[in-house]
Amino acid sequence: MDVADLVVIRLRENDDAAIVLNQLSWLDPGRVAIVLPWRVLFLSRSLDYQLLRREADRRQLEVAIVSPDPELRAVARQGGFPTFVDVADAELTHVWRTQRAPSIDPPPAHWWDSTVELRPRAARPRGHWVSWAGLAGRIGVFLLVFAVLAGAGYGVIPRASITLIPDGQQFEVIVPVSMDPDVEVSNAGMSVVPARRIGVEIEGYLEVETTGTADIAVGRASGEVLFTNLLSQQYIVPAGTTVRTSSSSYPVRFRTTADVALPAGGQATVPVEGLQEGQGNVGAFQINQVEGVAASAVRVTNPAPTSGAEAQETHVVSQADYDRALRLLTQQLLDQSFADMTGLLEPTEMLLRQSLRIQAIPKQAYTRFVAEQSDTVGLSLRLLVSGWTLDVDDAEGVAYSRLAQQLPDGYMLVDASFGLGEVAEEDIGIGAYTVFVTARGYASQGIDPQTAVALIRGKPVDEVREQLIAELPLAAEPRIEMWPDWIKRMPLIPLRISVEVIPEGAPASLASAD
Repeated sequence: MDVADLVVIRLRENDDAAIVLNQLSWLDPGRVAIVLPWRVLFLSRSLDYQLLRREADRRQLEVAIVSPDPELRAVARQGGFPTFVDVADAELTHVWRTQRAPSIDPPPAHWWDSTVELRPRAARPRGHWVSWAGLAGRIGVFLLVFAVLAGAGYGVIPRASITLIPDGQQFEVIVPVSMDPDVEVSNAGMSVVPARRIGVEIEGYLEVETTGTADIAVGRASGEVLFTNLLSQQYIVPAGTTVRTSSSSYPVRFRTTADVALPAGGQATVPVEGLQEGQGNVGAFQINQVEGVAASAVRVTNPAPTSGAEAQETHVVSQADYDRALRLLTQQLLDQSFADMTGLLEPTEMLLRQSLRIQAIPKQAYTRFVAEQSDTVGLSLRLLVSGWTLDVDDAEGVAYSRLAQQLPDGYMLVDASFGLGEVAEEDIGIGAYTVFVTARGYASQGIDPQTAVALIRGKPVDEVREQLIAELPLAAEPRIEMWPDWIKRMPLIPLRISVEVIPEGAPASLASAD
């Protein structure tokens, strides 16, 4: 065989026999060098090499062991395999000297391992009556077994399904449930549930029409003034020169609307108009002061009264407008805060509209003063609003407990619905607020399915129906289904009778006994 046909298999420390044999199964007949590491799981015992020898012979492989460990090479030589220190030595060696491992003789056989030959005992002749007796016995056993199986089948095969609708009635109770922020858990006996306070800061702006009225002068006053030149030469008074009255603490000012040339020591008139809207009607000779540079050159007076600033009834801001804007905007912000706080609730919570309180007013500013002339007045308002939340499940749990306490003896509450009513206007509970919860429930008389089974097992179906109606509080006739349908008697085994109790108007997921 050519040396170039050498196949090298390198094992890892954790490779076991299955991995090595699997790698050998893919090889064609030829020479194989298995390289072992210093520590190896497989091929470290003589027994492993016996297994390797059988696999190599079966696949016509010539196997050599390559390992730097002298102890592993010694074990491999004892197993009959040629060994080498490295792969190069194995490749250079054209003929591998293979030694067969010494065979192991099987242990000696003992007397108890020998084959025992069993022979039947010779049969004695029997009379004909013995055969007939055996046949009769077998027939009797068959009939007995048939009777037992028939009885067992009668007890096991039939199945009965009975549906009972117990008598019931509706109950209703209104429970005042009090909210207390100092309570951590619900107390059904005292009808108290925990409460949680939440709050938001909200801001808004509102503008309302003014309702106050007042007589206020509107328009600009106008007239003529007479200038007298105090100089010995011509003097020109320019347009826009300011003149005023001096008879009160608040002088009324006017301005000239045109230039006027005064001859030396002479006089001239010029038109004027008031500087401020809504004032300037003064009497004759009330305008007597000149402002500015012209005061040293001329004197002024008004020979006739001025006119044009007439009094008219106009809208002004009143305190009532302030109050109305505050009331409307406060209500608007409370509504908005209620909507905003609703988004802060847990899935089972509700916010009481009546519990909203304004904790602070950080900002309150009006756009106009009281008595100021304006058709509208605006209000900018910021509020800190808080409210109390109620866990609906807690309230319904208290109402359910109170409803269950109202049931007569022998009744079982099978269905209930709840409705949250108004908040009490008066303080009738121990908490901050009291909510009326209406609990409505359907209760049926209790029927024990096991008791019904004990009454009817083994009895005829017609008698069972009459007995159930007579002895159990039913709202309707019982529904009885038998399988097979030709059987007219209840099974004897209670496990084959299924009794389902379904209260009228309640869901079908109630107690049943099979």
